Amino acid sequence: MPQIAISDEMLAALGAFTEVVEGVIDGKIAIDDCAGLVIQQGINSMLADLLGSVEPGVLLTSLAQLGLKHPKEVYGFIAETLKKGQAVEGRERLKHKLGFITPGHGRG
Repeated sequence: MPQIAISDEMLAALGAFTEVVEGVIDGKIAIDDCAGLVIQQGINSMLADLLGSVEPGVLLTSLAQLGLKHPKEVYGFIAETLKKGQAVEGRERLKHKLGFITPGHGRG
């Protein structure tokens, strides 16, 4: 597994913060897992700071461009997300907009 170097002070802070995480999850967590969680949350927070004020149309255009470069990954992710029910809200409206009629629903 790859390793990263951090200062002794940062290691101490991470060790102490692990106790906070353990209090939240009401269980034990390895310091490596806690470090991964902290890094992922930091990445998510930075992305939110960078992209949070971007207009939805710009994000949609960016997603469409990403889909052209990486269709299997992007469209596969979207399909998987829809299947898991993460985007249930509006699914019926989307089906109707795309011209799909669900069983038991006639046109009209």
